Amino acid sequence: MKILDFFRTRENQSSDQKIICLTVNLPVNESVFDDLVDFCKINIHEINEKYNFDSYTGERIKKYENLVKEIKKLEGDILIGNAAYNVEDFKVCNSLFAKNNLQIKTVFIRSEERRNADLNEGQQLYRDHNRWIDFYPGQIEDVHQKNEDNLKEIIDYFQGSDTILIGV
Repeated sequence: MKILDFFRTRENQSSDQKIICLTVNLPVNESVFDDLVDFCKINIHEINEKYNFDSYTGERIKKYENLVKEIKKLEGDILIGNAAYNVEDFKVCNSLFAKNNLQIKTVFIRSEERRNADLNEGQQLYRDHNRWIDFYPGQIEDVHQKNEDNLKEIIDYFQGSDTILIGV
């Protein structure tokens, strides 16, 4: 589904329903989100900073409690960048959202084309600089496959739900 399809879907929503969109490994300043002009756009790390939350030492649930607080404060439709990275993040997020009568409408993920381009770029960098970096042969591919497996888990998690996943 493309972003224009997302707009068509959005037009069918009631005007009083807040649309909440999250991204996986995508900041809100990506050019693909430029058309979402009516959305309040904020990256999760900005919310973390506002609430003095350290994502390295803090509890995951606190991160998403802060997110819920911020969503309730903000007016209109919302796009949260880099909001979650794995299924466990989404489980915590969905649980807290449900308790607060909120729902994730859309999750934006990197398209397969972009993910493959990232892999190709990583492989090229490895070929050009392997004498100076401490990666074992095949590590780029292993990391790529781990990310693909993680993304598949996220896609499977939302299968059959009302949440729309869009590759951008």
